[in-house]
Amino acid sequence: MANLASSEDLYVQPDGSLWWHRHVQSAHSLRTKIYNYTSGMYLLADVAGAAINSLLLSDHVYLLNAISVSCFAVTAWIAMLIPEECARESITTEEAIPIVDSVDGFESSPTTSISLDRPVFAQQAKRRPHIISTLLNSWRASYHTLSTLFRAPNPTFTVLLLFAVNGFANNIQVLLFQYTSLVLSWPLATVNSALALKALVSAIMLLALPTFRKLILEPRLSTTSIDLLITQISLLLNALGMIGLGFSVSAILFIISLCVYTSGVGLGDSLTAYGTLTLPQHETVADFYVKTGLIQTITGLTAAPLWSLLFGLVIDARVLPLGIPFWLCATLYGCGVVGAGALRRWHVNTR
Repeated sequence: MANLASSEDLYVQPDGSLWWHRHVQSAHSLRTKIYNYTSGMYLLADVAGAAINSLLLSDHVYLLNAISVSCFAVTAWIAMLIPEECARESITTEEAIPIVDSVDGFESSPTTSISLDRPVFAQQAKRRPHIISTLLNSWRASYHTLSTLFRAPNPTFTVLLLFAVNGFANNIQVLLFQYTSLVLSWPLATVNSALALKALVSAIMLLALPTFRKLILEPRLSTTSIDLLITQISLLLNALGMIGLGFSVSAILFIISLCVYTSGVGLGDSLTAYGTLTLPQHETVADFYVKTGLIQTITGLTAAPLWSLLFGLVIDARVLPLGIPFWLCATLYGCGVVGAGALRRWHVNTR
């Protein structure tokens, strides 16, 4: 995208020209709020599931398994209710997505118009490719995406790099059970109850964040500036929480540090919303989602074993403080804060 300032408020008019409009910014803000609410509801469900698990695991394991199977079945049924067609032909030109080409100097071009020919959409909807060809095309596309994962101009490159840093750092949570049990001498049942607080705090923060954005931030900042601010603050809270967890010699310090760490939950949603708005001309939103998904998968497969290996080495050394992995994780979050600051400077310079 050639100019970020123009991309915030530009979209197609019926005559094919480009105009500024607040609707685009409002739509972007609504997308971020939906992300927050969805993540918050997921975490609330996580808390409820942990509570049910604690109640039924000891004496009613078969009932617990039956509830789990039933929940999966209901989820599959709901997924099947999602329509195959997104009714893209019903989108009017006033609701079109921001234009990502020919925006230098805010000049319109006849090539910027979007064709909304309904018969064309109808023909495309009727096409049903064979399942084998669909799988082959999907694998080929995934391989191409993997081979070009970080081949993108700024700010998309920095956004993807932040996703990688955050994904690698977040996987340190695999150590929390063992670390808490060792440092505080808590049984696993107590540790499980304490860590349920993490999901509860995260859910409360995510559900409150849209209201905070609307009442406090939106009257003062643009939508993209808000996303970058939330990203940077979230990374900073993650870093401070990790430092505190590394020094957790008491239950009070551990709980406070855990709450600080889990307060920084707005990063994923805000960074995703910002990344979709600032994509380069040749990349689609679907490609961006595939890349972020691959990054999460790769970091999940590599980071968790590496954190576990490091923690095992620290335990075997016996003379090293157990908080070393958490301090290293705080360093990663600190690098993320620097990267988010670079995005903010890029945003200011391109206005």
